[in-house]
Amino acid sequence: MCACSAVPGFKAKSPFRAARLLFRAGKSRDGYVDGEVMLREAATAIDIFEARHPECQMLGMFDNATTHQQRPADGLSARKMTLHPKKEWFPKVEGVRMRDARLPNGKPQPLYFSKRHPDRSLRGHFKGMQKILKERKMWRDGLKAECTGFKCAGGTAASNCCARRILFNEPDFVGQKSSLEELFESRGHICDFYPKFHCELNFIEQYWGAAKREYRLTPVTKTASEMEANVIKCLDSVQQEQITR
Repeated sequence: MCACSAVPGFKAKSPFRAARLLFRAGKSRDGYVDGEVMLREAATAIDIFEARHPECQMLGMFDNATTHQQRPADGLSARKMTLHPKKEWFPKVEGVRMRDARLPNGKPQPLYFSKRHPDRSLRGHFKGMQKILKERKMWRDGLKAECTGFKCAGGTAASNCCARRILFNEPDFVGQKSSLEELFESRGHICDFYPKFHCELNFIEQYWGAAKREYRLTPVTKTASEMEANVIKCLDSVQQEQITR
């Protein structure tokens, strides 16, 4: 059994459910915490915070887990783009088109041809990296779609070796925020991330450490319901001062 607590003050009551998710991990059970689950739980945490502190701004702190860094389904990413136009191109989720990019002059750059395009064969199609770069005046003859395995000579600093790398390093693509960041900003709150592998800076690690120690001292459980009751009791036993000190 796994549990996660989204915000400090996890024992507080509110018109919403607790900012805590208990689940039985496993493909044939409750599954795993993926990006969608994380967003749903973060939204619940924001709801609780706003109910308790309507005049305050929330700061959500997350570690650098892949799940937390997941980008929106329509978020900008050059990683899977085709070089040439492609019909019905959806990079992540079927039916979800990539949002507009941003030209160097700040104007929006649609990544799909208009449905009124003069060439009927291109109407509504994804433009492709070649067209996108031409509109940015960054295309040059002979430019290939991608270096082998996207392992460009010189690494990410090589900004003009292939079409994908050029777009990959463009400010609007680099600046694409995670789904969590966009959620918090859309609600008027702040989202930030801990440095990688710095557990001593992450309050949740202090919380988990204390809760796990307490759980090891509990009697051996015989049923799942007993285990769940013990988990909740141990989580609730941790004082906030022990977490944030």
